[in-house]
Amino acid sequence: MASSTATAIVNATRRTLLAITGGLGGYGVYKAQADPPHIYWDLDNTILCSITPRPPDDHPILSNISPSRYFDQIDDDFPFEEGTPNTRTYWRPGARASLKLCGFLGARQHVYTAAQGTYTANILLELDPDGTIFDSVTHRDVIPQPNGKDLAVVTESLDRSLLFDDRASNFRPQGGENGVLVPKYEDVAGSSDAGEVLEMAKLVGVVAMALLAKDARDVAQLFSSGNDVCSSRR
Repeated sequence: MASSTATAIVNATRRTLLAITGGLGGYGVYKAQADPPHIYWDLDNTILCSITPRPPDDHPILSNISPSRYFDQIDDDFPFEEGTPNTRTYWRPGARASLKLCGFLGARQHVYTAAQGTYTANILLELDPDGTIFDSVTHRDVIPQPNGKDLAVVTESLDRSLLFDDRASNFRPQGGENGVLVPKYEDVAGSSDAGEVLEMAKLVGVVAMALLAKDARDVAQLFSSGNDVCSSRR
């Protein structure tokens, strides 16, 4: 009798958990369609690292990195010879997969960078050649950013928007409310691939939480302890 009762309890618990997770899944699908989170991605040192001048092909460490992890380009912020790349851009391990996962979750994704338009175009030609990842692209030639990245000039839905950036100072226009600080990716030769993938996976988790949250800014505040920008939200 005790055994049958225990089995019944286990089965009931399983059905309850399935109902809860199914409900969350259904709610997530609804939110993704009706009220998706908008994720604004910084580029440099967040999802990639560009090195100028371009490292030599016989670099003792960087030469061991697979060509699928980087591409060469001309960054006209620096001296260059026409037709000769002066910069090598490395993708942060896990970054491109994370962009795909965030899109799969239903997030609307955007680029918000302090780089110039030509450099941004070079990046997007490699990262999003068919224009299916990002809904919009904002660079400094479109909107100057002397005091940080103001989300209010690119969206009316601040409660559904997050800015992923490696510089906390870029969160100042919103007082840090919408910012998620990303550890800087700049030591390509010395960084751990596994560690970088983990950092990107965390951001996918943030997006999943923002999808279900009523206000995405509440999710940002869970990750704001490292920011040097104080938020007025309670």
